[in-house]
Amino acid sequence: MGNIRFSIVTVCYNAGQALLDTVEKTLAQTCTDFEIIVKDGLSTDGSVEKLPKDPRIKVIRSKDAGIYDAMNQAVEASSGEYVLFMNCGDWFHSPDSLKAVSDAVDKSHGLVYYGRIYNRLEKHVSDYPREITRLTCFRTMICHQATVYATELLKERGYDLSYRILADKEMLMYLVCEKKVRPIYVDAVIADYEGGGESSKEKHAEQNARDTKRMLDRYYPKSEQLRYRAMMALTLPKLRHALAHNPKFGKVYYGITKRLYSLRKK
Repeated sequence: MGNIRFSIVTVCYNAGQALLDTVEKTLAQTCTDFEIIVKDGLSTDGSVEKLPKDPRIKVIRSKDAGIYDAMNQAVEASSGEYVLFMNCGDWFHSPDSLKAVSDAVDKSHGLVYYGRIYNRLEKHVSDYPREITRLTCFRTMICHQATVYATELLKERGYDLSYRILADKEMLMYLVCEKKVRPIYVDAVIADYEGGGESSKEKHAEQNARDTKRMLDRYYPKSEQLRYRAMMALTLPKLRHALAHNPKFGKVYYGITKRLYSLRKK
């Protein structure tokens, strides 16, 4: 691996202004120890040609079999110690967001880092548990745009392309449950997430259910799945989901969860 600390990967296909917005926000980071890998699936809208002329931007134009294949291709071309995937239409929350991650790396030299996101669709900050365990992976998913991976992990084993929508969730399960990686929490809002991602669309519900079952069966014995489901049932997951995504109560809900996570950390 080279001397660059971060490879910021943005995959795109006819993304228009969203591509330019994401790249410009990356270029504005106060931590400048990065390269930008733009993996373009042969766009025809002229967006790639409008990218700023900056030596840190590396454009790869090639066919791919979808977003995760594009990500795998980008990883192979990455020179940084760590990779962060910033999708078109998403961007860093503030100019110091990448610096917060870099400071965390200086302190711990871990393999995976994650932080909070601001959901622009629902207009609130989403927080996550301070520790990612087998139970955490079973019940929830941390935001991909606020997760930073050691590049060596992804070069060793890329995203499983048999999961067309949930390969990032499967990757987290693989790293935590099989590789025994312990992700490190960064106490900062890393990304502004556009919201309403592809995985949340109703048309994918049945496929997502099948793929979720497949990955759970791979990483969790049946007895462990039953135990976790019983634990989750006691915490009223449907009510919590409804509160989290309610425009009126969402901010209150996430404020409470943030406070609970802070108390648990202490």
